[in-house]
Amino acid sequence: MTTNLSQLSPTAVWQWFDQICAIPHPTFHEHALGDFIVQAVQTRGQQYGLTVKKDEKGNIFIYKPASVQLDSNMANRPAVAIQAHFDMVAQKGETTNHDFITDPIKPIIKDDWVWASDTTLGADNGIGLAMALAVAFSDDIVHPPLELILTCEEEIGMGGVQAIHPEWLTAPAMINLDSEDEGELFIGCAGGRDATFQLTSSLITVTEDVTPMVIKVSGLQGGHSGIDIHKGLANANLLLARVLASLFGSSPFYLQHWTGGVLRNVITREASAAVLGDFDRISQLLPTILQTLQAEYKITEPNLTVTVEKLVATDALSPESTNLSALSIADSQRVLNLLRSLPNGVIRMSDSFAGVVDTSISTGVVKLGQTHDNNQTATLEIRCLMRSLGETPKDDIAQRLQALADLAGAALELSDDYPGWQPDPDSKLLAVAKSVMATHFAGEPKLQVIHAGLECGIFKGKAPNMDMISFGPNIRAAHSPKERVQIASVAKTWQVLLDLLKVL
Repeated sequence: MTTNLSQLSPTAVWQWFDQICAIPHPTFHEHALGDFIVQAVQTRGQQYGLTVKKDEKGNIFIYKPASVQLDSNMANRPAVAIQAHFDMVAQKGETTNHDFITDPIKPIIKDDWVWASDTTLGADNGIGLAMALAVAFSDDIVHPPLELILTCEEEIGMGGVQAIHPEWLTAPAMINLDSEDEGELFIGCAGGRDATFQLTSSLITVTEDVTPMVIKVSGLQGGHSGIDIHKGLANANLLLARVLASLFGSSPFYLQHWTGGVLRNVITREASAAVLGDFDRISQLLPTILQTLQAEYKITEPNLTVTVEKLVATDALSPESTNLSALSIADSQRVLNLLRSLPNGVIRMSDSFAGVVDTSISTGVVKLGQTHDNNQTATLEIRCLMRSLGETPKDDIAQRLQALADLAGAALELSDDYPGWQPDPDSKLLAVAKSVMATHFAGEPKLQVIHAGLECGIFKGKAPNMDMISFGPNIRAAHSPKERVQIASVAKTWQVLLDLLKVL
């Protein structure tokens, strides 16, 4: 096991990826990395003919002329856009103190894979970004004129690509490098829409004999809320709601606090709730509930656990609080009813693409805490992300969520809508890419429609005539601390990219 990425091949790609890992770049804090890329073009790009622009949002456009010194015919070829994003999902394990805003990612080589140290690696989309930059900063790669389009804020709401000006999108063809399965070509993707519930309840002071405690669900695998939504992985927030609802039926309690999840687009790995209740009775009931859940999830979640612990005294309403302010029994029940009623997971499979999820929704974040009004109220916030290949299924889910919000007396906000990318089986770019990829793998590549939010859908809306494909190396467990990228697959994908640039 080693951390020396410079020993890996292709060297230029891994050197760039190592530099990307060294600069913290979680979503909304990725602009130091963007500045580094711009500065690299300004200080070292002249020898490669590079020019760079950055828009107000922070997106980056790099132009590179054709490699006429290697092949004079390239001067007559149309430009090709290469696209990647430079933010990453920030997720870490329970035992690490990693700070994504200040600490670099620490890559680790294990056999044929590169991992991080109990955090997300950022191979999504750092490897695609590294490939794009390795092509740009090269003098030995044959290619037509290139336009690198590097976006920010992709992982949360796709704010970067939404701000892209259409004048950047003049190339007739675009290669997106944000896919995660080698030897496959992605020709379509789901769109998305965020949904946020807010439910405010009055706090009461509990005067009866109760024990402050925290009940926690942990040990789950987590994952990408689009790509992994069909795998039957448990969602910690909703599993905790199930546990608490089961306990509540036999031993009612006062709900104080809830925390679970950080991002909408991640299947939540752990969640905890602080309650006031009968500790002995809850401790007695919990083993049977845990045994039932472990039997149900013994394959998909072998490390699932549920614990209960008495809380340590502090002054604030928090997961470690013995403050006796809490929701009433009735409002605690109302919160649990809302969480238990949320749709979650696959809603519908595609009729056009076998085995492809058409529509889904995932509950990514649940938080309950006091509001700033002299500790008189507490607000429950639930953040969900719906995905669909089409637009009308998202509208249908939104109507269902609004009906649920109305029944619960909650407010619902819909935001950050982005369209899907509809497949074009007659694409000329696709035909060329299939031919190139067939020379590197066993026959023609499998065509895929991904249940995740590639930026191609938004690009297509801004440039309807631009031809697009997406491909990438094997990346596993993206959006989780088990994220990893396969070394040999990076080399294969790199060669596909170089051969494709020669013939486009």
